[in-house]
Amino acid sequence: MDPAPDHHDPDWPKYPETVLTFSTSPRLEIDLRAPLSPEARNGLARAGLSGPFAVMTAFDPQGRDLTPEENEARRAGLDKTLRARGTAFLNVDCCSPDRSHCERSVAISIPQDEATALARELEQVAYFWFDGQRFWIVGALLPTDPLALPRSS
Repeated sequence: MDPAPDHHDPDWPKYPETVLTFSTSPRLEIDLRAPLSPEARNGLARAGLSGPFAVMTAFDPQGRDLTPEENEARRAGLDKTLRARGTAFLNVDCCSPDRSHCERSVAISIPQDEATALARELEQVAYFWFDGQRFWIVGALLPTDPLALPRSS
């Protein structure tokens, strides 16, 4: 297997262009292509996400496209697993900028090593990590250097 993430998941180059929409009231939207605004940081704090947390999905394991029904079953399974573990979570839609592709995801405040283990359990190539200051893309199935967001040119 080629260890390069984009050879493992053809969508890898699009990860840094993700727009996160948190299921808050009012909805909180964070475009990972832009620096985190004070308003977004305040919105995260109001949602209980002022410290480090992970954003991950159960969709499309190992970068393989599944049917909508298969992805929905995996999402429901993740929700059930998190509830059984007593892990609080917030639903997040992770979408392309034009919203042509979205993956139902969760934001969870857990230590980064636990986030990596869960992402591996879900067979995810990577997940988003917020360190309290900025977002990162962190490899799970494949060893990659974390990528700070927004990307610098």
